[in-house]
Amino acid sequence: MQKILVIAWREFVATVATKGFVLGLLIPPVLIGLVVVLLPMLMNKESPRVAGHIAIIDRTGVVAPRLSEAFDEAAMRARREAKQKQMTADVTQKASEAMGVDAQAAKDALDQAQKAQAAGPQGAMASAAMQQALEVPNLVVRVLPADTDAAAAKQDILLATGREQAGDGQGDARLALIVVPEDAVARATVASVLNEQGELSKGFANYELFVAPRLDVQVQDDIRDQASKAIVDARLERAGLNAGEIRALVERPVSSTKAVTKEGERKTSDAASLIVPGAFMFLIWISVFTSGQYLLAGTIEEKGNRVMEVLLSAASPTELMLGKILGKGAVGALVMLLYGGVGVMALIALAMSHLLAWQTLALVAVFFVVAYLTIACLFAAIGAAVTDITEAQSLLGPIMMILIIPMMLWLPILRNPNSGFATVCSFVPVINPFVMVLRIAGSEPIPSWQIPVAVGVGVLTVVVMVWLCAKIFRVGVLMYGKPPNFATLVRWVRMA
Repeated sequence: MQKILVIAWREFVATVATKGFVLGLLIPPVLIGLVVVLLPMLMNKESPRVAGHIAIIDRTGVVAPRLSEAFDEAAMRARREAKQKQMTADVTQKASEAMGVDAQAAKDALDQAQKAQAAGPQGAMASAAMQQALEVPNLVVRVLPADTDAAAAKQDILLATGREQAGDGQGDARLALIVVPEDAVARATVASVLNEQGELSKGFANYELFVAPRLDVQVQDDIRDQASKAIVDARLERAGLNAGEIRALVERPVSSTKAVTKEGERKTSDAASLIVPGAFMFLIWISVFTSGQYLLAGTIEEKGNRVMEVLLSAASPTELMLGKILGKGAVGALVMLLYGGVGVMALIALAMSHLLAWQTLALVAVFFVVAYLTIACLFAAIGAAVTDITEAQSLLGPIMMILIIPMMLWLPILRNPNSGFATVCSFVPVINPFVMVLRIAGSEPIPSWQIPVAVGVGVLTVVVMVWLCAKIFRVGVLMYGKPPNFATLVRWVRMA
């Protein structure tokens, strides 16, 4: 036992004391932080400030004035400011719901951070960037006579690309054409008209929108929204109704969902209920395969440079195998403790501890041990059987295909953790630790008897894997030459 512990300590120190391991722990959070910081900046980049006019053939006589007002520079700037504020509010609301914090508190914190930034040396730059993001297109509405031929009016659009700028001499290009039929606001005098399928229809007619081929998508959306809004407002006014009051009446109310816990009411969301169990499964998967890859690479390297022969002179193959597995397992446990600890502290800081039952942590640790020992035995056996990483790929392929199953099916299992499929997967060797972590961390309780049965299946799988790995390791660790296949590994098990 002492030799096994010495070998395990050597494997642990040889891995965690390297710069590669430290960088491997730090790079993922740094990349995530960069994405969180840079993505909003990239999304707020200024869109092309196109210049031109929007032509409108208004056969109703009441829509064109509304569109002219809608595309006034002040109106466009006000819409863009309101849209940006609404996007910020929506993001804050969704993020606060996903994290389980109060939306108003998150908004107040964001406002304070923005004020602090504005007061700092980067405030002027941020303000300039904000003003640049709020630059509006140089658009005007040109009303054509109601009897203008639409086909002839469209010809001027062929001369435009949609990217014209005010300073390039093409600021008066026709970027869009809106054709509003008379029946778009008032129904036809004839009670019924034919639709496109030749069937009788009593609805309003639709308007037509023609745009230049490369017109900015945001500009197109704005034109489409304002044209629709102007037509609807004209319909309401014709019916003697107030458009503002109607929109207020049909606006959908918003409610916040709160979970009732012993500590009081806590914010909750469907997103958090999905993320937390999935995060535990991914955490185990990453920890297991990180340590497994180190075990595989280290075994192949020591066998290739004949260090393995020196080690075998001081310890038996079984002691060497167990020491290497335990040492790399400590590496995986360290990775899991670091990332898992950060995640748990984040849940506590965000008042989301109600999403995590503390007994779940103990079960996650148990299934991590089961998952690691199962995978480590496979990787150790493959590492002892081959002499370079290229030869190991052919043996790892089928194993990885099996182990990727929980990653592919985690959403169906999480949505219905007590389905027959999820229950069967809980007792399938090799993948059952990952499936059980999803089920026990989910919001729906599972039958209590399934947990010890799944642990028993996992332990039995580990015993079988250790027995098979010991036989393959004993034979393959000193075998060189042609790489083995699965049939050769079976013969080695029978020989040992």
